[in-house]
Order: sequence, then structure tokens, then C-alpha cells
Amino acid sequence: MSAVLFIALSLAASGACAAVSWRHPAQVAAATGGDLTALARSLRALPVEARLAELARRSPPGSWEHRLANELLSAAGPRARVAATNDLLVEIEQRLDVGAGWPRAAARLSALVALLLATLAFLAKAGPSVVALVLGAGAAGAIASAAAGRAGRAAASRKREAIDALVDAVLGPLDAAARAPSASPRRPRRGSASASR
Repeated sequence: MSAVLFIALSLAASGACAAVSWRHPAQVAAATGGDLTALARSLRALPVEARLAELARRSPPGSWEHRLANELLSAAGPRARVAATNDLLVEIEQRLDVGAGWPRAAARLSALVALLLATLAFLAKAGPSVVALVLGAGAAGAIASAAAGRAGRAAASRKREAIDALVDAVLGPLDAAARAPSASPRRPRRGSASASR
């Protein structure tokens, strides 16, 4: 096996691992239709009774927040609204979690492939510069994958905070029965949603 092939294989594996890893932050960004924090802030300036209709009008069709508005507009009473919100919160949490493990796995794979190729290059007497290039490419892929993991976790955390703000803005004040702990719209993500997985 030629020295060029060792380097090319290491670069290809490293690039593939990085590309797969960066899909997670992209999926997190695409989980909702826009800037939910700004949307929640602008909705709070409106009367509570006008917020859902405005959310439906301003959110992209088919987006999670558009579905939230439609579900809440068609719900019959506060308890039904909380139940619909809970279902949608469970769904969005699952979407934010999809692919969260890819960057960690890709970082390990990039490092392992580089080690394997470096060992083969050493046994084939390809020279120390080839071994160093192969290991460097693998390290670059592992670092890029780890960075994607950090970016994905940070983006998911910001997205969850924005979703909380939007839900608080559109639900407004509910009666005490509807805000019972078992029906709280915040519980599914932090409590019952995680338990249901």
C-alpha cells in the first residue's frame, strides 16, 4: 500500500466522521422554524388571548411552533391545552436528542481508524512523515467531531430554553387545576418525558 493511499484513507475517514458529527447541531437548529426567543418576547407584548393566533400567523407552516399554536387553538380548555403541550414537548425533546451520540462515536472512530492506518503504514515502512500525517488527519477528525458534540449540546440547551419561553408566553395564566404537577407543561421534558423514554 502506497504512502499516498494511507494518507488519503485517513483524510477520508476523518472528513466523514466530522461530516456526520456536524449533522447533529444542524438537526437541532432545524427542529423549530426560527428564533423562538425573539418570537416569545414579541408575543408577550400582546394580550394573552391574542398570542396563539399570532403564533400561528407568524410561524412557518409545518414547523413545531406552528403545530403548537394549532393544537392549542383547537384544544377544549386549559387541561386539554396542557396535555397537547406535553405531547409536543415530548416530541421536540426526542428530535433534539436524535444524533446526540454521533459526535462522540465519530471522534472515537476517527482516532481508531487513524491508529490502525498508522500501524499499517509503520509496518509497510512508509516512513515517519506518513505515519505523522495519518495520525494528524485522525486527530483533526476527532477534534472536529468533539467540537460538533459541544456545539450540538449547547444548541440543544439554548433551544430548550427558547421552547420553555415560548410555551410560557402562549399558555399564559392557567387555573390551578390545570397547573397541577402531573399536568405541568414543563414536566415532560425534565420529568415525565424522560421517564417515558
